Amino acid sequence: MGGAKNFLININLNKMTTELLHCLIAGATGALIKEIVIDNTLTLPKCKDGKFFLGFIGSAIIGAFVGTVIDGSFVTSAMAGFTGLAAIENLILKKSPREEEKELNTEELIEKIALEEGVDQVLALRVAQAESGLNTKAINTNTDGTRDRGLYQINEKWHPEVTDEQAFNAEFSIRFFCKAVKNGNISWWDASKEKWQM
Repeated sequence: MGGAKNFLININLNKMTTELLHCLIAGATGALIKEIVIDNTLTLPKCKDGKFFLGFIGSAIIGAFVGTVIDGSFVTSAMAGFTGLAAIENLILKKSPREEEKELNTEELIEKIALEEGVDQVLALRVAQAESGLNTKAINTNTDGTRDRGLYQINEKWHPEVTDEQAFNAEFSIRFFCKAVKNGNISWWDASKEKWQM
């Protein structure tokens, strides 16, 4: 009776080993197709800066693992090998909608960046409110024809190095303001001082 049991165990192990080997080959095939056809290169295993990179072999192993775990399908293995590390990252690191970081509104972004930059958050917020009403796309045309742009109304004449794209970008504009304040240039916003002065 024990011999029959051992015989069945050996058959099952042989079947699992064969299936794993087939999934490994399928994963390697998917990895090679991506490397050669899509990336136009073949990344071989290498050691760089004390770190070991498996190259396409890593994608083949991932393909075999994913294929075996999910459904034992060669197609699944080949597809996982093709996507490589992205397959594992998506399985492991995928966040639920609740876990995804919510987008900050303008006020929250000002407070966050001011804190990072070591600038008074209240000051940063009050100046932006006085200058643009927290409108990142605000434009004011001056009597000389020049424009003040964005949250902190960056003037195109006095700051020609700042493009429109940068001036209307909330993060750039906030960091521009913070840098100016840290360099002692809060006077650039003196025109609205009575509205934001604390």
